[in-house]
Amino acid sequence: MPPSLAQGLAPAPAFLSIIQHNCLASWNVFLSLFESFKEASTYLSIVLLQDPPVNKAHLPSFNGFKSFFPLVRNPRVAAYVHMSFLSNYTVLPRFKGVDDVLALDISSNESLFGTAFH
Repeated sequence: MPPSLAQGLAPAPAFLSIIQHNCLASWNVFLSLFESFKEASTYLSIVLLQDPPVNKAHLPSFNGFKSFFPLVRNPRVAAYVHMSFLSNYTVLPRFKGVDDVLALDISSNESLFGTAFH
């Protein structure tokens, strides 16, 4: 089992793990999704959300993840990147000027998962 998010950072991943999920703008769906990660055998590197919940122009946070989203009142997409991944790799969000497009540039001074990735 992975270390608890409260216990600190997990080791660097041996592979890149990404999940995409539609939250249907629901805080309950968001919380249920992220709570389910605690039972996973490895942590997810990146969580990509469609229709994340928004309250007063704020998206939810979750311990152990940093969020990236377009800076608009009601973003339609968001990315949550695990802090352990961020401790080993640089992640820069790229916004296309709309609320439903988000790209992530991932780079490292070292090879990423056995191959150069920039």
